[in-house]
Amino acid sequence: MPSTITAKQELQGYVMMIGSIVIFSFLPYYLQFLSPIDGNSLFAYRVLTQLGFGLLLLAFIQQLSDLKPIFTQPKVLLTTCLTSCLVALQWWVFFWAPVNGETINIAMGYFLLPITISLTGRFYLKEKMSPLLWLAMVAAILGVCVELYTRHSFSWVTLLICLGYPPYFILRRKYKVATTTNFVAENILLMPIALLLLYVANQQQLPLLPTINWGVLLILGSGLLSTTAMLFFVSASTRLNFSVFGMLNYGEPILMMLVAVFLLNESINQEQLWSYSCFGIAVLLVISNSLLRLITSKKRTF
Repeated sequence: MPSTITAKQELQGYVMMIGSIVIFSFLPYYLQFLSPIDGNSLFAYRVLTQLGFGLLLLAFIQQLSDLKPIFTQPKVLLTTCLTSCLVALQWWVFFWAPVNGETINIAMGYFLLPITISLTGRFYLKEKMSPLLWLAMVAAILGVCVELYTRHSFSWVTLLICLGYPPYFILRRKYKVATTTNFVAENILLMPIALLLLYVANQQQLPLLPTINWGVLLILGSGLLSTTAMLFFVSASTRLNFSVFGMLNYGEPILMMLVAVFLLNESINQEQLWSYSCFGIAVLLVISNSLLRLITSKKRTF
């Protein structure tokens, strides 16, 4: 990643982040149409369809040959194996949780994720944070404290999400392999696990197709959506300041929470509204910080 991020790259990062947020937030609702497939099989389908769409994309942009260095350079291959394991857990829980009534806990994990990413950017990457971002961090931490006080614990789903992504992004930044190429390589490495999961499901006589008509097309659609969202997400992480990227992640859990409550009929108690209000304030502060930076950069241009 370049040491400085240009205004064009930053704008691209914002657009990609918005696209990622919208797609990821509505995916839990989309997955309901794939019933009665279980979470493990959904994860397997996600890997296989992502691999298919990723290979088609690399072929279209004539970059299939870029995969070779990943599998011939030991250090890069080892790093890709590590990132594959880390991101596989995130993909699995994202497809497993909605069909098991855990969408709210996914949302909470993504509420905590910006804090862990921003702290990583500040103390590991030594990035500077503006006063507004510090205020956003304080508001977010206050929301976490409220949540801990009311619930006394966090779901393992929540902890897996908020603690698993920062090391993944650190490794992705350290070895600057193109986003699409790395994405396809990760899915290649995960393909045997996906095939094994489908084999086990078949042996246990579990449903492998949705009951709804055109189920195969819906499965392909989930793969296309998750591929697009993931490529947007990782691309945004390389085009935005890490702390800003971390705080912008609040858009996803807020929208996802609304999807869980209004579309999936999951409940949220009154106490949680206080913590979500704190997270909402954090989002507004991040947006204000971003707008202030854009206005300042335009004034400097003129």
